[in-house]
Amino acid sequence: MKKLIFTHFLIDTLKFFILMCLSLSLIVWVIQAVNYLDFITEDGHGLYVYFLYTIHNLPKIIHKILPFVFFISLFYQINKYELKNELMIFWSIGINKSEFTKVILSYSLIFMVVQIILGSYISPLSQDKARDYIRNSDIDFFPSLFQEGKFIDTVKNLTIFISTENPIGALNNIFLKEKINSTKSRVIYAKKGFLNTSGNTKYLELFNGKIINNDEENINSFTFDKLNFDLMKYTSKSISFPKTQELSSYILIKCLIYNSKG
Repeated sequence: MKKLIFTHFLIDTLKFFILMCLSLSLIVWVIQAVNYLDFITEDGHGLYVYFLYTIHNLPKIIHKILPFVFFISLFYQINKYELKNELMIFWSIGINKSEFTKVILSYSLIFMVVQIILGSYISPLSQDKARDYIRNSDIDFFPSLFQEGKFIDTVKNLTIFISTENPIGALNNIFLKEKINSTKSRVIYAKKGFLNTSGNTKYLELFNGKIINNDEENINSFTFDKLNFDLMKYTSKSISFPKTQELSSYILIKCLIYNSKG
């Protein structure tokens, strides 16, 4: 009889816990997803990468809200049983408060184990997978990186400026500043250009322009009638390496042991 009553209590608590956990996770996920829109508008990643990245943040969200949700679920369920006088059933069949407390603590230990597994393994693994999508992503939305009258430096080692853009997609007065290394840079100016795609290749087709190469004190320049400027060699400035909190506990412990030996 006692086992059935505690099972019923656990099922009621789990139902409320799952409902509240899913509801709060969804709310937090939507808020975070809005904040991650910069991946599209500024970093140039596609909708597919954006969606996969945000979805893989769910385990981290659940991990953070799990203790709070579990506490609220227990509090709500006990208070509900108290208001409906259902706790009287516990006392009437011989369950004392000490025994009831032990059962609550056993439930808490189970959730603590789930929390540890989620925080030390599942959440970091999911976060690393999300970063992996960023690492392997091409900059899909190059058209969004061309904005009239603005200097855009979203991609590494490249600054883009266009004066105007025609409805047919023609770009006018294009300036590109490319950083080759710490001492070399290149500036490209073109009167007109188009963003073209050929297979998996994206490039700027530039017309009637000039290239200025700057190598410390040496500067040389030449003009061109037509130039195809490859965009696929550039990557986004999005952080692709996992942060410390996104690494699994196993990796962190191995690093700690390695450093202690050193």
